[in-house]
Amino acid sequence: MTCSSIMTHNPKTVTDSETIGHAMAELLENHCINLPVVDGKGRLVGLFGLYELLALLVPRVAMVGDLLPNLRFMSDHIGELQTKCSAFKDKPLRHAIDREPVTLYPDTPAIEAVRLLCHHHMTIPVVEQDGKKLVGVITYWDVARAITEKSK
Repeated sequence: MTCSSIMTHNPKTVTDSETIGHAMAELLENHCINLPVVDGKGRLVGLFGLYELLALLVPRVAMVGDLLPNLRFMSDHIGELQTKCSAFKDKPLRHAIDREPVTLYPDTPAIEAVRLLCHHHMTIPVVEQDGKKLVGVITYWDVARAITEKSK
């Protein structure tokens, strides 16, 4: 079984020219962990997801090491987080994407997708080997569906 046989073909995407707010709305509306970000030719540019969204709310220094006891300077009031979120929603998405996502090819064995899902905890884009055109994604749901369907 290959990635092509279990992936979601023609997945929901956002383009690198859209705003962070648009991508946030798409994540929420589609209940996605992350979405592929493509250029005007459908080539994968990166991923934008819940991790990238939450990382925009937390100062970079707080992401280094175990600094939780030293985060007294940050408010945990939801209203302040909403205000901070509103401040970046109109900014270009291209400034907030993961540009080095793990990718797979359509002919990669599906077990490699399972291994990568366990290791990276994120949706995995499937791209053509030449040109990086996005052809699908593999999600936890895709794998769960594949392993619970009876063989035909």
